[in-house]
Amino acid sequence: MPVTALTSAFSAGFLTYLALVVAIGAQTLFLLRQVVRREHAWTALGVCFVADIVLLAVGAAGLGVAAESAPWLVTAMTAAGVVYLVLFAAGTLRSAVRGGRSLSSAAAAENPEIGPSEADVVALTGRLPVIDPATGRLPGRDGGTPSRGPRTPAGGPVRPAAAARPSRGTTATLTRVRPAAGVVARPQASKVRVVLLALSVSLLNPHAILDAVVMMGTFAQSFGEATWSYAAGAMAASAVWFGALGWGGEKLAPLMDSPRVWRAVDAVVGVLMLALAVKLGLGLL
Repeated sequence: MPVTALTSAFSAGFLTYLALVVAIGAQTLFLLRQVVRREHAWTALGVCFVADIVLLAVGAAGLGVAAESAPWLVTAMTAAGVVYLVLFAAGTLRSAVRGGRSLSSAAAAENPEIGPSEADVVALTGRLPVIDPATGRLPGRDGGTPSRGPRTPAGGPVRPAAAARPSRGTTATLTRVRPAAGVVARPQASKVRVVLLALSVSLLNPHAILDAVVMMGTFAQSFGEATWSYAAGAMAASAVWFGALGWGGEKLAPLMDSPRVWRAVDAVVGVLMLALAVKLGLGLL
């Protein structure tokens, strides 16, 4: 088979799957939580990556077997995949126009057993409370709750503390500070629990099964002899994404918390998905 055909299939698999996994879903939120907590992060990343490989391989192999016994099935599922891509593209383009998507909003809507807590999001995005220039203290050092003022001792009122006033030459402006990873202190979860959670957000995630097994498996079959080249491209995209979360999750998080960045990402993903839908649709004619 020509190298150009294999390269084309690999590139298509890589770009398609990367566009699917970049979305802020349960799996990404869970992995970012483990990264910022330094809580068996690479174990969680490894389990999610292996699960992705299994799902992608099952999709490519399973639908391949089905295609041999019922060739019409691939055609029908490809047509369904084109519809799915068009709807997916419409949703992301609508999100690009409306805006408002961010890491903080996604984390707030996720199951607290899986997604990062408010304190984790603070640590990930660097949105720490301001430092009082007079006291040098951070409100909310216990995880986000503003610190209380001085207590009034028994026996009478207290005068306002002089330290509470900004000293001469300082400003009352709050500054944004980026904390070190692991700033949120809490008991470590066991490795077994982390593995089970990683498996649940991968193998028991309906979106992951739909994307990796059904959609990617169907699209892989449309490339004929280059089916496994397409699947390899998708697996490479998975490796790149999980590696980026592991080595650069703390740097990516502030970008992922920016609605402006997500509008741009949604616009690019929407156009890419529409282009793929057109290519697959023309292949059915």
